[in-house]
Amino acid sequence: MQTTVARRVTSLPPRKKLSVGDVSQVARPVLGADMPVALFRVVRLIAMEDILGRSVGSMLYNAGEKIGLSLDVASPAELVNLIEALKIGKVEVVEASAHRVVADVYECVTCSGLERVGYTICHFEAGLVAGALTKITRGSVFVKETRCIGGLGDPMCRMEATIK
Repeated sequence: MQTTVARRVTSLPPRKKLSVGDVSQVARPVLGADMPVALFRVVRLIAMEDILGRSVGSMLYNAGEKIGLSLDVASPAELVNLIEALKIGKVEVVEASAHRVVADVYECVTCSGLERVGYTICHFEAGLVAGALTKITRGSVFVKETRCIGGLGDPMCRMEATIK
């Protein structure tokens, strides 16, 4: 004989969706707004991959793309300035045309100083650039990281954007 137990379904109240502006408001009068890069890397390169598996790269690209679309930038120069202000890396634009942008990132927050792992790892940064360039150009943008400091042992991370 089976017993059926009725469960009351309760809905949770809607949660406020946080924006980049919301999370940019930091109130840490003693410790300040900065945190060690090593802590960011533990979360980004170890914990997230352990939890999400190998699909973490595409998830981080998508997250970066979404954030890039929300950034308050109107030109590639403003994007470069913002990336540097946020200390994501030092950017040098190598090539720029209506259909292609190539940028080298030095001192990349995700991978600069890591031992070579054999594959590119700066998926979030590539997505961020893709989203921001999509907003700036109003085109369809895909960014591929073709060189990587910590991933491939290169002297820089290279982001190659194709704009359609």
